Amino acid sequence: MWPGLRRMGFGLLVGYLQSPRLMPGAFFLSAIWIYTGPMSNHVENFKEWISTIREDIGLLEVIVSSDAIERDARRYAAAALNYLVTRMDLVPDWEESIGMLDDAMVIRICVELSSQNGLDSGLEGADHIVALGRLINEVKVVEEFLGKELHSDLRDYCVKLTDAEVRGRGVATILESEEERTKLFAEVDADLKRVPPASFSDAEAIEVKFKSYLRHKLTK
Repeated sequence: MWPGLRRMGFGLLVGYLQSPRLMPGAFFLSAIWIYTGPMSNHVENFKEWISTIREDIGLLEVIVSSDAIERDARRYAAAALNYLVTRMDLVPDWEESIGMLDDAMVIRICVELSSQNGLDSGLEGADHIVALGRLINEVKVVEEFLGKELHSDLRDYCVKLTDAEVRGRGVATILESEEERTKLFAEVDADLKRVPPASFSDAEAIEVKFKSYLRHKLTK
């Protein structure tokens, strides 16, 4: 539906530029159709990401806990889980709608980084493999929404998360201690229960506020 509307909007815009007196409302209509189509698609993606975040976290937990998976791949999964409980994340969790959006994006980028570091060879289970493929494919949506420059900054940030400590717990500790992993998993679950619901009622406001947070935090 939306691609068709975008094409219609583009056609109206061209018509306006060619004959502005004959199509006085075309520029306004084209601007609405060209803009709202892709943003609406992003919002629907984001709703789905929030609804599946527990499942996605479950995949991270499987990766972190498996000795059959390359350590380098496990490091990025551990870093993503640690990020979920940090009090200094890119977007405060209490922000309605966007509070978990940065978490969802970090999960996807870290899973992609894990895949590039030996994850594919050690991950077992059809459900896990399907979930892995979905998350990696959705990195393209992150880049499309953020743009290449901001997406690149976020990816660099995710790489550095492997060196971060949260609540006195670094990636190496998570990988080496079953007790610390169990504590981390419980903390992640507890934090999820405190997150406000995501309504995504104002697509334009969501985009502006979310990107403002990222630009402020990532370009310091």
